[in-house]
Amino acid sequence: MGDVCLDIASFARERKHEFLSYILRLAAAEAYKTTAEDDAFEMPMPRRLAARELIAGFWDWDISNDRNYLDAGAASFFNVDPETAARGLPNMAYLAAVHPDDVDQVRAAVAAAMRSGGIFECECRLIKNDRISWVLARGSCTLDGHGRPVRLPGAIIDITHDKTMN
Repeated sequence: MGDVCLDIASFARERKHEFLSYILRLAAAEAYKTTAEDDAFEMPMPRRLAARELIAGFWDWDISNDRNYLDAGAASFFNVDPETAARGLPNMAYLAAVHPDDVDQVRAAVAAAMRSGGIFECECRLIKNDRISWVLARGSCTLDGHGRPVRLPGAIIDITHDKTMN
């Protein structure tokens, strides 16, 4: 179901229906999350987990006002109080959790998505309580009518298992 939502979201985006595309991307993330919860009962033996089964949280960055709103799952990865994250913080507040060797890569991926609009994707390490987690951050940047970035919602997928198994 998540894949179908993403396909329709792409179709809507191509036709300049940004809000519909945004809603469908959120629906896709929820579908993946629901699938992950349903699949949790069907894991009798260890196996390689699909990324969609490991969605850790969601964010919605209002670029125009520099407020990034995170749900509790994403806030936990960034070591931020969930209530504070839900009220929104400047995006730079979350960079403190990014491994120092990955900060430039994250900034470059954000800048690329903001330049052209569209997909943001970046793998990086996050540090929390002296432990490292690998995440795949995926989102989609929306531009206004003048080509300025205004919003970048997305999801954080925990890929630590995949990184440690390879």
